[in-house]
Amino acid sequence: MTSNPDTLAVLNSATLGAAMPVVTLPDGSKIQTGTVGALLVNIREYDQLISGSSADEGKKKELEEKMAASMPVLKKAGLFGLFRPDEWINGGSPGRKFVGDLAMREGL
Repeated sequence: MTSNPDTLAVLNSATLGAAMPVVTLPDGSKIQTGTVGALLVNIREYDQLISGSSADEGKKKELEEKMAASMPVLKKAGLFGLFRPDEWINGGSPGRKFVGDLAMREGL
């Protein structure tokens, strides 16, 4: 899924149940708010889906696309400087592992 601000705004707002605004950073770039919160909700849902008795492949792909769409904002916000991709990968969360693997593939 290619990430564009309008798509991310729709995804974040739908995930969090509220319209999430875009803010302008001091450098003039715009960033979608709610991205980290939506990511956490999607990781939790992904983990529950994976740990369930029968994983719905369509829902799994949808959640993976939502998490992938957040990567440019997570990179811009410096999340992978705070928590390195290998820290996302380690542990028992399949959702965190997915995000960490994606960050590593993107060289973050």
